[in-house]
Amino acid sequence: MKKIDNKQIYISTQNLINNYHILKKRIGSSTIMSVIKGDAYGHGMQQCSHLLQKNGCNDFYVARLDDAINLRIKHKKKINIYLLSGTTSKEICNYIKRYEITPIINNFRQLEIFNKFIPHTNFVLHFDTGMNRLGFKIEEINRTIELAHLKKVQFLMTHLSSADEQNIKACQFQLNQLKKINKLFNKPLSIANSSGIFIGKSFHLNYVRPGKSLYGINPFLKKSFGLKGVMSIYAPILQIESIQKNQTVGYSKTFKAKKNIKVATIDFGYSDGYLRSGSNNAKTFIDGVACNVLGRVSMDLITIDVSNVDEKNLYLGKPVEILGDNQSCEDLAHELGTNEHEILISLGKNSKKVYI
Repeated sequence: MKKIDNKQIYISTQNLINNYHILKKRIGSSTIMSVIKGDAYGHGMQQCSHLLQKNGCNDFYVARLDDAINLRIKHKKKINIYLLSGTTSKEICNYIKRYEITPIINNFRQLEIFNKFIPHTNFVLHFDTGMNRLGFKIEEINRTIELAHLKKVQFLMTHLSSADEQNIKACQFQLNQLKKINKLFNKPLSIANSSGIFIGKSFHLNYVRPGKSLYGINPFLKKSFGLKGVMSIYAPILQIESIQKNQTVGYSKTFKAKKNIKVATIDFGYSDGYLRSGSNNAKTFIDGVACNVLGRVSMDLITIDVSNVDEKNLYLGKPVEILGDNQSCEDLAHELGTNEHEILISLGKNSKKVYI
């Protein structure tokens, strides 16, 4: 690893494509529609979409209109862009038409707005089969058929609520509901997110929508499918000090040394997306050696115990691993008390990204 003078995020293009091909092999004849919302889970929407497009992916999901527009400007007409939030106004409809975006229509009010302003545009119907978040209800099928221009419906989709927990019974119920709905539509179908891809072939249908698995998060805890982490993060040491027994570290004196230790302060903090819940709880690594976080995580600084690190590997500017080969996003998420999605999106916001 080169000397890092500023905090830096490395994005492994090789690992991203490795994950894409693992998914591609697993789904057979189904089509991958890559989820790149949240700036591709913090990995960089534009860079990741270009890389995936070069490797055969032509369909992408985003959550926000601005992302859809920026994606179209960069890619021109080479890809298909799906907007998960649908439309809520004439203005949004105009943008959808101008930039050739395919909206996901989630409810009757959205459908009415869509029909009024851009009725000749292709769209996707989203049905709620158990998430109770977005989507038409099953009891609304007949009215949906009456109002929707069925020739413009590209496919039907729903979202699994319990695939991460491998609740096969709940997932199967949702799949059955979607197929029941489709008896009246006879359209292509999509239900599988990342976890849905791995719970069984019957969930692959026509289109799958991987998000976290593209970026190396295993869909089920402690199970590996060959997916590799795409993001790694390093921050430099700014200061190294010796702390005597009974001395404290950080705000509010939440850490008190039980013995003489060596402490390093690194250029990272909650302004970089590192959650304060990591205070006195998480760990970092220096050359494979675990270094516990001591005291409160500050806005721009974290203090760590480097007592076990070889003296020759301790110097100003020395890279400290926040995320990488020694610490997966699953491990860090557990330490910070959240999920892997929040970890990647939070950490991927501010630091400079280097694509390798």
